[in-house]
Amino acid sequence: MSSRPRTPAALSSTPSPEPASLPRPLPGSAGRLTLGLLEALPLLLPALFAGFSLVAMVLLHLGLYRPALVLPLGLIGAAAAGLGVGLVRPEPLAGNRLLDGAAVLVTLGFAALNVRYSAQNISVFRDPAAYAVTGQWLVHHGSLPIPVEAEVFGAVPGVSFYSAAFDPGPAAGFIYPQYGNLLPGLLAVAGWLYSDGLLKLNAMIGSAALLGFYGLVRQYTARVWALVAVIVLGVSLPQLHFSRNSYSEPVTMLFLVGGLALLREAQRRGSTRGYGLAGLVLGSAALARIDGLYFLLTVPLLAAATLAIASPERRRDATRKVTALLLGVAVPLVVAMVNLADLSSPLYLDNLGSELAMIAAAAVAITVVGAVAVVLAWRTRLLHRLAAATGRWLPGVGAAAVMVLAAVAASRPLWYVGRIPDAPEPQIHYITFLQKANGLPLDGTRSYAEQTMLWFSWYYGPVTVALGVLGVAFGVHRLLRRGDLRLLAPLAMFLSAALLYITVPSIVPDQIWAMRRYLPVVIPGLLLAAAAVLGLLARRSRTGMAAAALLAGIMILIPAMLSSRLVTVRDLVPQLPEVLNLCDNLPADAALLTTGSLAVTYPQTARSYCQVPVAAVRQPTRAQLKQIQATAQAHDRRLYLLFTDPDEVPRGSASAGAAWQQISCVLISHWNATLNKAVADHGFDKRMLYLGEITPEGMVTPAPSSRPPLWAC
Repeated sequence: MSSRPRTPAALSSTPSPEPASLPRPLPGSAGRLTLGLLEALPLLLPALFAGFSLVAMVLLHLGLYRPALVLPLGLIGAAAAGLGVGLVRPEPLAGNRLLDGAAVLVTLGFAALNVRYSAQNISVFRDPAAYAVTGQWLVHHGSLPIPVEAEVFGAVPGVSFYSAAFDPGPAAGFIYPQYGNLLPGLLAVAGWLYSDGLLKLNAMIGSAALLGFYGLVRQYTARVWALVAVIVLGVSLPQLHFSRNSYSEPVTMLFLVGGLALLREAQRRGSTRGYGLAGLVLGSAALARIDGLYFLLTVPLLAAATLAIASPERRRDATRKVTALLLGVAVPLVVAMVNLADLSSPLYLDNLGSELAMIAAAAVAITVVGAVAVVLAWRTRLLHRLAAATGRWLPGVGAAAVMVLAAVAASRPLWYVGRIPDAPEPQIHYITFLQKANGLPLDGTRSYAEQTMLWFSWYYGPVTVALGVLGVAFGVHRLLRRGDLRLLAPLAMFLSAALLYITVPSIVPDQIWAMRRYLPVVIPGLLLAAAAVLGLLARRSRTGMAAAALLAGIMILIPAMLSSRLVTVRDLVPQLPEVLNLCDNLPADAALLTTGSLAVTYPQTARSYCQVPVAAVRQPTRAQLKQIQATAQAHDRRLYLLFTDPDEVPRGSASAGAAWQQISCVLISHWNATLNKAVADHGFDKRMLYLGEITPEGMVTPAPSSRPPLWAC
């Protein structure tokens, strides 16, 4: 062991493998090919997803989202992207190559677990259900926006075709989903291939993101510590929950960590094509989430730094690489923005106007400052003199700044109370409801932003948080001391995201919902840094190796213990059987009205799954029902009313002596939301659905059914 270098090098540009860790090669070419495929797979999956996604989103914009086009053309796009991933590394990575196979097995295990316990979130309360029902719509239709068939219901005051997450837009007679459309598009592909696949696909995407994360971490530390980081992330409640539901964060994380890993690989190889592929994968994050634009601010920063430090004889080569990187990012970015402008809710984009303006201003500022820096570096010695003057003290100051900022953020509960001055009324009511349930002081404007550092400690433990902060500080020190560009992109992306979202999380603060803000970048960055510290510690001595192993065990044990209480709890089940039962009770010529709370959460769910015209009337009157029924009948439709309580039937509209029988009664499971601790418990909400048929006189009678009710109460 005395032959090991005493200077830590786990974050250096080319970590050297220890002789004892080198694998004995498998016999024959088949064994070498297997090892090569296993080693390449963490890089290959993000590239394949990005190539497929880009083609799919172009077809969606063209209104051609059909299996006969998306599947073959998407696979061609995936193959073209995958060709940029080499099977042979230009230099060895630290650790036994068989650990790549172990990482694949671990991520497959998480995929199987999360598919088994996947959620059924399709009643639109928040984003995941909106993604899911939009995907379900695309299973049967080849385009967006969504036609509402308003003519079936007529121009009756009080009738609405809009609902939570689905808004009006420039085209009359259509509704526009909020958010980006990549995840719904991918869910639709799963729905084409397997009827139950739509609600299970995100579990597989989450595991692909875990493998991409492994591919990134192993480039900065030994494979064994990369595997530890993957296990810590995989067993944690944020990764479990957001992979089992239809959240867009896992696919965003896949593109970001995968893109960073491919970028590091391109830097190792010096490959212009590799830079272009890394840009394509990174840029695909914008297809998934609009805040992917913020994470991509790292790209112009890296481009400027790459050009600025290039020696005169390498400037032309650096320019080619930077051009390839920027063009790779630009292609999916343009597709994402065009799709958002044409296919997503204008109201959603208006609400994000200030954030988009901030991102645009930051991009312009980085580009201008970067261009000035490049000119100064190429034409003067100013930057060289500045680097020489600050080289002795700047690395230490940078590392100290990370530690101080982390300490300040951790201390905020002692001196700061976060509030949202202009919080919307529904959010105020929701936070007040949770405060009552948790026995907290009532103040619906609270953002709980002062607790953000505590949130990480709740789910990952103080040891992991401390190691992560230490690792980031060491990385900043190494970057500023050595000027290693291969550290710039991950550190810049992590630090910018952490500084913004730890200071101002900009999200409703209930757990576990609020942790989605940190899943794509901040949590992986923290765990990467912690794994790097383990690698540094393990390289020093046998005692250091033992300490690293002990710390790794603690890092895994804390989130695993927390998750053990909820790992087998399926969220929002059985919403899928509930809506399928509704569809079975509706004839093919039905038109459906939702009322009460269902008028907000259920119209698009019923429209996507039952394939009938749907409208909403929050508090209908008999006169309204009579008018709507006449119009529906003129369009050869029978009108039905869906409600959760017979008292929601308008007075004077219920048939005398009507015996209302539920078409379903279910107990819907959910993870209990909290404000002052990690989510740890679950509960059930009882929901009954009633279906009535509306007569020409505006009366509501129990809908005849030959099916027994769905009874799971």
